[in-house]
Amino acid sequence: MGGFSTRIGKHWLLLTHLHDSKWRLQVLGNPPLEAEVIAIDEAEAKRSAVEATLERLSILSFPPDPKWSAVITQHWDSRET
Repeated sequence: MGGFSTRIGKHWLLLTHLHDSKWRLQVLGNPPLEAEVIAIDEAEAKRSAVEATLERLSILSFPPDPKWSAVITQHWDSRET
């Protein structure tokens, strides 16, 4: 499972690939939002996530191509040897 994050204003967007063409979008902020994005590839998923967030939060201006960063989807357990 791969994931990406970016920031729009005060909101963090987390985009996680579920399977096939399905992605999970979480918008952290006030209010927190969650949605499912259907896209043919990663680029379309990112574009759709930004567009949906801007529309839902009524944000009128934002740089057209925000920088996305990879998100670690596994964690380390320091108790394991």
